[in-house]
Amino acid sequence: MRLCTILDTTTARSIGIPDAVCDLIVPHGAPGEAIASILPGNPLADDWFGLVDLPGDLLVTWSGTLADELFGDDPRTWMPMGHERFEAFCDAVREPLVASGSRLCFRPHARHVLSDPQGTLDFLRRREGEPFGLALAPADLLLPSMLADAADHFTRILESMVPRADLLFLADAAPVAGQEDEDGKSMAPMPLGEGVLPAEAVMEAIHTLLPASTPVVVAARDLATATSWRHGDFR
Repeated sequence: MRLCTILDTTTARSIGIPDAVCDLIVPHGAPGEAIASILPGNPLADDWFGLVDLPGDLLVTWSGTLADELFGDDPRTWMPMGHERFEAFCDAVREPLVASGSRLCFRPHARHVLSDPQGTLDFLRRREGEPFGLALAPADLLLPSMLADAADHFTRILESMVPRADLLFLADAAPVAGQEDEDGKSMAPMPLGEGVLPAEAVMEAIHTLLPASTPVVVAARDLATATSWRHGDFR
C-alpha cells in the first residue's frame, strides 16, 4: 500500500516545490516529491483555467457537470449535451497531455458526467491508449438515495473500478441532515471513519485488487485512521 497525502499550495511552496499552483499529492514521509497535481474547478465550465506544466506526472480533475455549482444537480449532465461536452474536452486536451507526458485522471462523482462504474469503465475502454486515467474515491459515487443499498453499490464500485485506478482516495462522506437537496450538496466530506466508507471492504480491495504501486491518497487529518485501517483495526 503506497500511502500518500495531500499538500496545499502554501505548504508545498514552503517545503521547496516552487511551481506548485494547486494542491499536490505527495508520498507520505517524502513531501518533496510530487506524484500528482489536483486541478480545481469544473472542467466543463467556460472559465476553467486549463492545463499547465504542473508538478507530478499525474493530473487529477473531476469529469465535470453542466450545473452552475460544482456538485449541483443538473440532468443535462447525463444527457447527450453533457457527454458531448466532456468528449470534446478530452479531445481538446489530449495532444497537450501527450506533449507534456502527463496523464489526466478523472475523479468520478455521482453528480458528474462520469457518475457510475459502468459509464466510467466504458469511457476508459473508449480512450484506451490515450493519456486519461481514473482517480477513484468510492464514497463520491453514492447519494443519500443510494444508501439503503450501499453494500451492493460498494461491491460493484470496488470490484470493477479499483483494479483500473491510477490513484485511490480514502475520502469519506455522509449525508447532511436537512440538506439532502440543497444546492445538490447532499453528501458532505467527513473525517475518515465517520462516513459511509466500508473500511474492511475497502482495505480488502486495496490488498487484493489494487496494484501495489498505485498511490492510496489520504488527507493529512486522516492519516492516523488510515494507518489503523491498514493494520486491520476497523473500530
